[in-house]
Formats: sequence, C-alpha cells, structure tokens
Amino acid sequence: MFEYAETRRKTYDGKGEGDPCFVPVCPNCARYVKADKTVTVNGLGRLVEKPNATCSQCGRVEMPFEGFISTWEADR
Repeated sequence: MFEYAETRRKTYDGKGEGDPCFVPVCPNCARYVKADKTVTVNGLGRLVEKPNATCSQCGRVEMPFEGFISTWEADR
C-alpha cells in the first residue's frame, strides 16, 4: 500500500498503559487527515475500530494504527 517511514505521527494519552500511535493519513488516498481529539479504548485497553479522522476527499476514515508506545519513546 503506502509507505509511512518519514512522516508525522499522532499519539494520544494512554493513561499510563502506553500511548496509541497513528499515522494521520487516509488509508484510501494517502492524503493527510484531520485527526479527532480523542480515540475510543474499551475496558480491556484495546482500541475500538471506528473512524477517528476526517479526510478532505474521503470523509470519515480510520487512521492506520502503528501500536502503543511508551511515554519515554514519545519524548525522544
């Protein structure tokens, strides 16, 4: 699909469990998207799969999820 090695990332506060990290691009057209202010995590600490950003061309989309990172890694 698309390569995201040298692009920005969007992280959210994971409340001490690791911060969810996303690539803020549309999975359909690869344009940068406007990320939502929050993402939904269920009671087990897993992300709820639902749209979490808005693409100017495709509308509501789900940003590619990269994984959980520690606060220490985010500050580097």
